[in-house]
Amino acid sequence: MMNVDESKHRGADTWRQEAYSFTTGQFAKLDRSYRRHCGPTAITSLLYTLAQREGRPIQEKPEAVFTKIARMGGKRLMYLNADLFKRFGGTSDLLAPFLITACLRAYGLRGYKVRGPFLATGKRICRELDRGAILYMEMHGHPVYGSHHLLCYGYRFKDGKLMLRTADGWISHIHELPAGQELFSFCTVITQK
Repeated sequence: MMNVDESKHRGADTWRQEAYSFTTGQFAKLDRSYRRHCGPTAITSLLYTLAQREGRPIQEKPEAVFTKIARMGGKRLMYLNADLFKRFGGTSDLLAPFLITACLRAYGLRGYKVRGPFLATGKRICRELDRGAILYMEMHGHPVYGSHHLLCYGYRFKDGKLMLRTADGWISHIHELPAGQELFSFCTVITQK
């Protein structure tokens, strides 16, 4: 379990009203079969959330936005629509911040700063969410997800355990995920400038 001093963190829930949560299942059967496409799915949710917050919702259907993100990532070699040996493919952990930045620009969302990736410690997660950030999480070795990318919008403590409010790409609504189950993860931080 992630070690976090609860007394320093009350719980952040800045994005409750605007948070989107699309699923990989919505996009798997588009123009070609998508595999390991949790990164573009999370970025699609991110774009809709930020545009909603700005009061200018995206008019395109989520499928069109997802396709544009996947193609942008593919052209820049930041996303590989493959699952080679069940180990290689998907969105590059190290290049995810650059893909997120390119997608924000493509949709006219310019008032944001993208930083990372950082090691996703409980302390960093809480600190960044307390500041109003959205976290793009890159998990590895998770007992349920394996290697997976998702969004984290907030957190709270429940019975002394850090619970993350996530758009995990598997469930079509925001839900809580216990922190500390991931064995190795990074986070990319998206904040307003």
